[in-house]
Amino acid sequence: MRPDSRSGPGEPRRGEQLRRRASASAAAAERNIKARPPAPWDPFPLTELGILLGLICIGIGFFSSGDLQKATFAAGFTLGVLGGLDTVLREHFNGYRTHAGLLAGMLALLALIGSTALVKIGIAPRAAVAIGVFALSYPMLRRDFIRRSGGRRA
Repeated sequence: MRPDSRSGPGEPRRGEQLRRRASASAAAAERNIKARPPAPWDPFPLTELGILLGLICIGIGFFSSGDLQKATFAAGFTLGVLGGLDTVLREHFNGYRTHAGLLAGMLALLALIGSTALVKIGIAPRAAVAIGVFALSYPMLRRDFIRRSGGRRA
């Protein structure tokens, strides 16, 4: 005899109860999630076109040489990062989806690049600066997301 077949004739089976409970909690969670925030230029696909142009630049840089290669690679990666950063910033700061780790990592990378360009110090102090920026910015970004999302943590 199966465990869920012991219920009486009017009682729902255990598996059915679990399915109902799971669908009710999924519906409640869905009601609490905000809609994805639209871009200010919403009907126009600016982000997608920027990423596409970045991929084209990377492709051109792959098949070229010399200074043109470096410039098109740099332009391609910059356009790709900016396209992704647009979505990440909108989602995070509108409380739709947390990107605290990614944003803190980007701030740490900017600190690493800035410390490399501005100060002639060894790799260990530069890495310490980047780790410090990440360690300070991640909790702040995380708390800000929780506040903006109405208490959601993920």
